[in-house]
Amino acid sequence: MKKIILLTFLLQYGFGISQTEFPFYEQIALDFYRSKLVDSFPTKKKIKVYPYLHDFQANYFVFINPSCLGINWKNNAQFEPLKEYVESQIRIDSERFELDFSNLDKKKFKVKKRGEGNYPRLHITAPHKEIRGSERIFVNIYETHQYLYVTYHLEFDRYGQILDWCRTYDEVVLIR
Repeated sequence: MKKIILLTFLLQYGFGISQTEFPFYEQIALDFYRSKLVDSFPTKKKIKVYPYLHDFQANYFVFINPSCLGINWKNNAQFEPLKEYVESQIRIDSERFELDFSNLDKKKFKVKKRGEGNYPRLHITAPHKEIRGSERIFVNIYETHQYLYVTYHLEFDRYGQILDWCRTYDEVVLIR
């Protein structure tokens, strides 16, 4: 009798609770960069990319306020990563653990197994949303060169469609 009650409870509640499915934002951002942006803003050398998101989302690339998209906050603390999404990426069996590079142009990109590699390099932040804002989701793509940092800000809806994007860049000037 206990087994029947337990089985009924598991079937009723265990399978009835569903988790929100997210699109793979980093893969969508990479595909958009690969198909649209890299040809519009070409580089002289091959761009180094990394298959695993812990390399792709390097810790020293924090999410930057996408002010060029008309979002003007005083600081970046107004944004937070999508908590459930980021937690699901940590698991090695997650579908969002490794990026798919099957469509990359080998003349423009070089896949590195690990490490930093030479410049230019590509890094993508985890998806973020405004803390008290709409359901828009933002991802930054960083293209780092030796003395130039190009940032592409992508705006998504919750279904993974890119609504808007813009490009900013910073130059490092060495004074000797």
